Amino acid sequence: MIVIRTIKLKLGVSSDDRESLMKTMRDYTIAFNTCSTWGFESRSYSKINCHNATYYNIRRDVPNLPSSLLQGARDCACEDLKSVKLHSKPVRKEYSAMRYNSRVIRIYLESKYATLATSDGRIKVTFGIPDYYNQYLTWKVKSSTLSIRKNDNTFYLHCMVETDTPDIIQEQKVLGIDRGVVNIAVCSDNTFFNSSAMKNTRAQYAYLRAELQSKGTRSATRKLKKLSGRERRFVTDSNHCVSKQIVQLPYTVFALENLKKIRVQKRRGKKLNQKLNTWAFYELEQFIRYKAEKLGKRVINVDARFTSQKCSACGHVYKGNRNGSQYLCRNCGFELHADLNASRNIAHDGISVLGRLPVNQPNVACL
Repeated sequence: MIVIRTIKLKLGVSSDDRESLMKTMRDYTIAFNTCSTWGFESRSYSKINCHNATYYNIRRDVPNLPSSLLQGARDCACEDLKSVKLHSKPVRKEYSAMRYNSRVIRIYLESKYATLATSDGRIKVTFGIPDYYNQYLTWKVKSSTLSIRKNDNTFYLHCMVETDTPDIIQEQKVLGIDRGVVNIAVCSDNTFFNSSAMKNTRAQYAYLRAELQSKGTRSATRKLKKLSGRERRFVTDSNHCVSKQIVQLPYTVFALENLKKIRVQKRRGKKLNQKLNTWAFYELEQFIRYKAEKLGKRVINVDARFTSQKCSACGHVYKGNRNGSQYLCRNCGFELHADLNASRNIAHDGISVLGRLPVNQPNVACL
């Protein structure tokens, strides 16, 4: 199997080369929008048919755009049309990101420079390598995307790199993880990751957004634009920190609930539904999954039903066993924090999942 990562590199570009890249982006956008218009009007997202119908017209409109970039714009347009099932016409702005393949870019990570094809010929750009990215210097670059930050015309190269997956650790030691709103994650080894800091920060941003939106002035709109993305970056950073701590625990299999259906529940009330529908459960799972994969560990999903109602000691299932954060079994009298009880049930379910696979019986963290 293959491990894939995307790294973001800030490019050092001269003023002349910057103009060349911006011109190339404009040409690329023309090619994309031409293909998108044809596909939407023809009700087709076939790349071959789109190429036959639009190639020479695009070549006439933007004669200096390299053929591989033209084909990349065509592929992106067809893929976007397919993703929306031809219900709408994808349109790109003037300086949208461009997809580069190996024919139009050469990236030398160890030497910290790259050569890119543009509408004015091939140019050379440099970039710095953060210390964290040193681990990717020997990985193979598969594809890349060039983007621009318009407020200062800074270019970034997003490189997709890959390498072989590390060998999976044979020892099967399972850790159950319960995700929630009060606690970001609770592990079956009694490890708690509280979400109070995240909730407070999100509440502050929500209040600030409401105040600025109620103003409706131009300065308030500018402030909203300036704040855009800050909350998202904060939540992402918090999930990165939590997932990193989890995968470094001495366990080789991480069991998580399958929460795909949590968004459709209507009976929990407006405020709780809003929290559930905006909480980054899936992002945390993705971070745990790819960080564990790098260490030769793995993540499995278990059925989420009754994990909060079932007693982890005797297996009795009753909705009234749980009262807020407290769990008291009406059958055997077992008492525990509700999230910790759920995480132990998830760990037991993880054992069952692994028991159906050709592996050795794992140990579960139930203290």
